[in-house]
Parts: sequence; C-alpha cells; structure tokens
Amino acid sequence: MKDVDAKGKENPGRADTASTIRVTDRRHRFDEDTAADATEPSPRYPGLVTELKERALAAESKLSEALNLLRKREAEADDFRARLRREMERRSRTEMESWLKELLEVLDSLDRGIGAAGPGGPSVLRDGLAKIRNQFLSILSRHGVQPMALTGTPYDPHLAEAVALSPAAAPEDDSKILEELRPGYWLGDQVLRPAQVRVARSSPGVVSEPDSEKAPPSGS
Repeated sequence: MKDVDAKGKENPGRADTASTIRVTDRRHRFDEDTAADATEPSPRYPGLVTELKERALAAESKLSEALNLLRKREAEADDFRARLRREMERRSRTEMESWLKELLEVLDSLDRGIGAAGPGGPSVLRDGLAKIRNQFLSILSRHGVQPMALTGTPYDPHLAEAVALSPAAAPEDDSKILEELRPGYWLGDQVLRPAQVRVARSSPGVVSEPDSEKAPPSGS
C-alpha cells in the first residue's frame, strides 16, 4: 500500500489523463412500428419475378379469351351444320315426293288400262297389266308408299277430295265414302296424295266435315 500510494504521489495526474472507453449498443430495438411490421411482413419479389408473373397472368387471360371465342365459333358451326342438314333433308324429301307422284300417274294409267280391258277383254292383256301394276306397287312399297283403303270409311277432307256425291242407302251411311275414283297413297305416316272419292249423302248439299275434329297429318 505504501508503494502504491507512493507511486500515486509520484504521478499525481495519471488518473486524469486515462482514455475514456465508449460502448455503442448495436442491439436491435423493437418499438411499436417495427413490431407491427414484423407481425405482418409484406412479400417482396425481385423485379424479374414480378415481371414474369405479370406476363403469365396476361397470357392466361388471353388464352381464356381465345378458348371462349373458340367455343362460340364451334357452337355456331354446329348450329349451321344442323340447319344445313335439316334443309338438305327437306329438299331431298320434297324431290322424292315429286318423283313418287309422277310414278303414281303411271300407276293410274295402268289402273285405267286394267279397267278398259274389263272382264270381256283379252285375259292375257288384263293379267299382264295386273302383274305390272303389282310389281310397281311392290317397288313403291319399298320406298314407304302404301295405298289408302278409304271405301266404307267416314269422309275426311284431310285424306280425300270429294269429287262426286251419291244418295245414301241408309241414314247411317251419310258422309261415308262409296268409291275411290282415284286412289290415295301414304308416304310413311304422311299423305303423299289424297284420294278422289264418291261420297254418300242423305240429302243434296255440301259434304260435311267429320263430327270429330281430326288434325291433318303433318306434311299434308
């Protein structure tokens, strides 16, 4: 102790000349603002990633628009094909009906020939015409053409045309078809050609409509 004191006495200004040590606190301090930022971090992307993301979104939007346009065009094309198919079917049926009606005129000529031959005519001619007529009917049948059988049925203006009237033998025979002057024909379930008939009437006058309302077959 004496030595220290003695040295201290010998160097009285040493304590005053000593350098001061300063310490800087570099620890991160959290205040309210920094705490809020820490709880809700906002994503940060590099500039290239952001640009690529925007390009991808734009390309996806354009692709969606292109797909929607393609679907619309496909739907319009389907509608056009359906309309075209219906129109072609309608024209084809109209042309076929016209062709079949012309063949029916040939069949009418055969019927007149058979009627002209009559029971007293040459049997060979009558039988030959009958065979040709049956063959003709067989060919027409393969195309869906069938003759009507209206004799004895009530008159229906949708199926036949009354071209002659005859007195009815009994009241219940009024407005019944007595004879088919020109046969009528079906094409499937539609009228290809209406018949021309003779109708029974109890009293003179215009042939009345059937009691029950009957809608005309489609396509008549």
